[in-house]
Amino acid sequence: KLGKRVLLERITPIWKRLNFSQKVTIRNIFRYKKRFLMTIIGIFGCTSLILAGFGLKDSISKILPYQYGKVFDYDMEVTLKSSLEVEKKNNFITNLKNNEKVNDLVETYMLSGTANKDEKQQDIKIIVPKESEELEKVIKLRNLEEEKINLNKEGVIITDKLAQLINAKIGDTIKVKDSNEVEKELKITDITENYIAHYIYISKDLYETLYQEKYDTNVLLMQDKDLSEEEEKNLSKELVKQNEVSTVGLTSTMMKTLDDTMGSLNYVVIILIVSAGLLAFVVLYNLSNVNISERIRELATIKVLGFYDKEVYNYVNRETIILTIIGIILGLGGGYLLNFYIIGTCEIDMLRFVRVIDPLSYLYAILITVAFTIIVNIFTYFALKKIDMIGSLKSVE
Repeated sequence: KLGKRVLLERITPIWKRLNFSQKVTIRNIFRYKKRFLMTIIGIFGCTSLILAGFGLKDSISKILPYQYGKVFDYDMEVTLKSSLEVEKKNNFITNLKNNEKVNDLVETYMLSGTANKDEKQQDIKIIVPKESEELEKVIKLRNLEEEKINLNKEGVIITDKLAQLINAKIGDTIKVKDSNEVEKELKITDITENYIAHYIYISKDLYETLYQEKYDTNVLLMQDKDLSEEEEKNLSKELVKQNEVSTVGLTSTMMKTLDDTMGSLNYVVIILIVSAGLLAFVVLYNLSNVNISERIRELATIKVLGFYDKEVYNYVNRETIILTIIGIILGLGGGYLLNFYIIGTCEIDMLRFVRVIDPLSYLYAILITVAFTIIVNIFTYFALKKIDMIGSLKSVE
């Protein structure tokens, strides 16, 4: 029957030949549905893994820019000596504000501690600004809907990853123990976005009411006037020499340290992408060989009836193209879900990954899958050329 249909196809006009060939392709897909289903699953897995790899890279690469740009917007963290007299401290702060290299300076009181709720505990840093309105200059407090939030006397603002880890929500009360071993119960009024470490923000008035002690600045968050890296280092050296200063931390130095630490994760991403690409190649190559070997008499018959090598190749290749397109479409959806699952399982307590996949990552996943498919099709073309027509037709199925 196939021989008759192929013979009829050879003597029909081109547009009818094309229509017939498409029908044969669809028929073959249903005829060999098990093997073709395996092809779709292979392409699906390949595309999913590649997209998940690129998505993971996108998430990791955005942590630092989001934390030190979107949330924190200061260049230096100047820690003052604890034994400093009030008058000397105020004079130093005034002089620093008037420095031509300083754009903004916000006074804060910082101390470390722990936060716990329902026996779940995390290390935190408490930040108390001298003026709540001034904090916006160096730290952007935004809720999960990207809306601006403000400190008030009613309660505290905690970071989102901290809220997730201790299972806390707005309106809950948590216990906070500072480095002086003083424990207080604090009500949560808002939750702010954050990507590195955990913070609790308390207004000056609430702090003085809770701890029954006067506010005392110990850390200055400073924003310089677009200084170069070398100029920042020189300014930090000048500040460290001052008798009032204990330490100076540069945001740029901290970013480099964290970037080096997280850079090792890029190797995992590369391995994931390469492995996914090899998966696509192995699956497609093996299934293509199985496809040819199982249909050797059919393909030999087509060649005997006068089909050229290119036409035989297109006859088989059309099926691969359709299956690849289906696998890629399904794989993009699967990769999206897989990426979010990986992020949720491998995210450490001190980091919150950005849940995002760039549009280019989708394009790269498609192109890499298509590239490996083309390579397999090239091997398939040469395999089809080597088909022994007479020997194949003599073989017993």
